[in-house]
Amino acid sequence: MAPPSVLMTSYSNKTHKGSHLQKNISDVYNGLDVSFTSYPADDQTDPDAYKAAIDALDPGSAITIFTPDPTHFPIALYAIQRKIHVLITKPATQLLSDHLTLLEEARKNGVFVFIEHHKRFDPAYSDARAKARNLGDFNYFYSYMSQPKSQLETFKAWAGKDSDISYYLNSHHIDINESMVPEYAPVKVTASASKGTALDLGCVNETEDTITLLVEWRKKSDPSRVATGVYTASWTAPQKAGVHSNHWIVLIESLDMGSKGEIRINQAKRGYDVTEDEQGLIWLNP
Repeated sequence: MAPPSVLMTSYSNKTHKGSHLQKNISDVYNGLDVSFTSYPADDQTDPDAYKAAIDALDPGSAITIFTPDPTHFPIALYAIQRKIHVLITKPATQLLSDHLTLLEEARKNGVFVFIEHHKRFDPAYSDARAKARNLGDFNYFYSYMSQPKSQLETFKAWAGKDSDISYYLNSHHIDINESMVPEYAPVKVTASASKGTALDLGCVNETEDTITLLVEWRKKSDPSRVATGVYTASWTAPQKAGVHSNHWIVLIESLDMGSKGEIRINQAKRGYDVTEDEQGLIWLNP
């Protein structure tokens, strides 16, 4: 018997939920069944409702966690300890100790726990990761990702209070960088932030507009090989910037003293080019 369909939600209007799913899913996809059981009930507010929702599932079922960053760890841990497989949106947790706890508990309970770094599966990034293997030693990585100020209206309940834009967006490109050069490890990080716009929108005083991380990477087998990573994330881009998310990367790798090649990807415009000494500039559009 299939496990019940469960929706953990903060909506307070069941009619809105039902009509939204009916219009956008069932009416579009040939009458697909959109019935569900919601936790908490429509006339209640309960931050621990995820426990009742998970308890309604049989061991071996799976859940997805797309909730504010500080709630990822307790929800995932509760599910894992009840032998439920888990897909967690990034960042998995905000603390390394919590991440290691989830890893230990997943192994103990024999369940899969996967982190939704969806940029790894983007065709451009996946192809760039393969091409990076032939460009020599890692030298420099730069990434930028932004979303419009309207996001702060969506996330105002927790933005700046419980998490920040670096956890929310920079985590994508740090993961991409690490996946491209697994032979390197980050050894030092410094950060800088700008403030002001989010405060004008009514966010708490701790809310940064833009956060930039400067990370030193060293090759595991040869610590004399040092590389630099710069990661910038913002949620105060113009409301009508043309795309919901601006994001691009530049990866430069070198061999000995000369640059052997670089990779540039502009995801907002689906631009992707690779430059190599021998082949020159190649424009790709996967």
